[in-house]
Amino acid sequence: MQAKITLRYTLFLFIAVFLSCFFHEFAHWITGEILGNKMSMSMNTVSPISGSYKHEWNRNIITSAGPLFTILQAIIFFFILRKSPDIRLYPFLFFPFVYRFFAGLANMFEANDEGRLGLSWGIGLYTLSIVVGAFLLFLIYRYSREHKISLKFNLLNFLLCSLSLLLIVFADQYFKFKIIG
Repeated sequence: MQAKITLRYTLFLFIAVFLSCFFHEFAHWITGEILGNKMSMSMNTVSPISGSYKHEWNRNIITSAGPLFTILQAIIFFFILRKSPDIRLYPFLFFPFVYRFFAGLANMFEANDEGRLGLSWGIGLYTLSIVVGAFLLFLIYRYSREHKISLKFNLLNFLLCSLSLLLIVFADQYFKFKIIG
């Protein structure tokens, strides 16, 4: 498979990052709505409009929904790419690792999805982030090894995914644009 960074590939990568972020947050939002909470959603946050959940047990279920979607996305694209290796789809496998890697680092400032769940379950702030990140990295490693994706290509993907995520997070913070609610 021809794996190189082109302008077209970079555009596909940004679209993959944007859609991945959107659907991660949408998974939180739809789960909250299904559980009877009126929710607000932006590109980087979801929260109950009232400021609290209808039932406290809703918190962990809603928190779990985003990471579960992201993990599922990576698994699905791992198998799609193995069946039909189209390098333009690779960011849909690669970005979930970058996304959860930075979410894990963000736990240093404020507990993120996996951090909140870990604290709630009594297993620590970083445990789930490490487990999820290791699993997602394993999928990338396995696919890269099978299809001879170079370390250089993966490092460039990491950089481009990181910059795309940074752009989305800063735009979300700066414009405070609510998608829903």
